[in-house]
Amino acid sequence: MSWDVQLAVAAGIVGLAVAYVVRATWKMWAGKKAGCGSGCAKCSTPAAPPPKGRISLPQV
Repeated sequence: MSWDVQLAVAAGIVGLAVAYVVRATWKMWAGKKAGCGSGCAKCSTPAAPPPKGRISLPQV
């Protein structure tokens, strides 16, 4: 391959990488604000009630 073709291919790959980073950053800052964003639907479920009875001490 000639230098012109290699330069064009390299510039295209770098351009795609920059576009990917810009898109990911845009989605992070301008995405939906509801929930945590993981899509697991656990954000809307109520918290589990605290256990009744004996509670063991954490071991250090």
